Amino acid sequence: MSKATRLRSRFEYMASTFGVVVFAIYWGVITTYSQLYLVNPFAQSDPLKVASQILLVIGWVSISTLAPIVLFQFGSGAYRVIRFLPYTVALWPASIFMSQILNIATTGQNYLSYLIETPLFITTDLVIPIALFSLWLRLRIQHLD
Repeated sequence: MSKATRLRSRFEYMASTFGVVVFAIYWGVITTYSQLYLVNPFAQSDPLKVASQILLVIGWVSISTLAPIVLFQFGSGAYRVIRFLPYTVALWPASIFMSQILNIATTGQNYLSYLIETPLFITTDLVIPIALFSLWLRLRIQHLD
């Protein structure tokens, strides 16, 4: 087995394994804190908050399920699917950012204290998206360029 083949196999294995880890962490958090994730966006009276809630739901579904699926597909040899990873990842941090901006605009307060109160959310809201973008950059360089 050549060095290039071994390296490619290692990246495939790493991508699939990281997909399993991401899936397990997010769905563990989602089921533990279901009252924060499994919400009815249409229960809000403000149309902007409805839109923000819908975007949050799309964002967490995207990063918790679609991003691992992209990594699983990459691990099985479908290298071109890695192009979709930044889109599946970016929805979650973007939706959190937009929600925070909306909260500041409507209430004058931010709600970033949840990161201090429950440090696990630092992992789900910051660390994993950054790690997925970093992985995407490396995999893209290795397989698409």
